[in-house]
Amino acid sequence: MMNYLEHNKEEHAEFKKIMEEIEKAEDGRTKRARFIELYASLYGHHEAEEEVIYPEIMEAIKKVEDLELSREMVEEHHLAMYQFQVVYETSASDETWDAKFSVLKEVLEHHMEEEETNFTEMAQKVLPKERYRELLEPFEAALEKYKEEKKKELQ
Repeated sequence: MMNYLEHNKEEHAEFKKIMEEIEKAEDGRTKRARFIELYASLYGHHEAEEEVIYPEIMEAIKKVEDLELSREMVEEHHLAMYQFQVVYETSASDETWDAKFSVLKEVLEHHMEEEETNFTEMAQKVLPKERYRELLEPFEAALEKYKEEKKKELQ
């Protein structure tokens, strides 16, 4: 049975695939459609992590530097959401769109890498594996709720 940490890696792989498709897209309409999908999905992912996953991990953490890493993960979510909004408000035909998206991609790739390595390593120390199985269902429920909320907002 899958747990949240495994699920997280799978979602990250999907996000990376969509980012590559956006970069390869030749027309603005395709870029925009895939971008909206990525935006809604990542918004849901981040909100679900902050509602379901991060509070429990932060509660279990005893070491100050680990708590700092958790705070950094949340701040990177905020930075990514800011950059998503910047790209969203820019027309796909604007000459700066690709550059703005590239900055967003760098922020997201850095965050996913750090979350899959340092954060996951720390998270595995503070909560038992079984707990990550238990957290998967509420995470997915929150993810869908926030993803749908953002999709409606972006239409």
